[in-house]
Amino acid sequence: MSQSLAVIFNKAPYGTQSGRELLDIALMAAAFDMNISALFIDDGVYQLLENQQPDILNMKNHSPTFKALELYGIETVLINQEDLSQRGLSADQLLNVADISPSSNINQIISRSDFVFML
Repeated sequence: MSQSLAVIFNKAPYGTQSGRELLDIALMAAAFDMNISALFIDDGVYQLLENQQPDILNMKNHSPTFKALELYGIETVLINQEDLSQRGLSADQLLNVADISPSSNINQIISRSDFVFML
């Protein structure tokens, strides 16, 4: 049985490198046949916003790489419904790579995971 990893994106995409680093961790772990869940909570929901323009900040846009999650076999990609609503965002403003889920479901995935990464 393969081990499970929950990668929790909880910070906005720019200002720190945590989003890019967590994405790299998820993609590398996928190479080891781990069962990976990518979870977007708190300000991490901003990671999946469409049409980001980080070049204004002289930063590289890593958000298109989220489209590769499925190619790497990462099938559980969830956005916290409550956090999305609190920020006034809707699904049509996001990359089409994740499902919207209540926090209770996300918390269950975290508690069942063998490893949890959050930066």
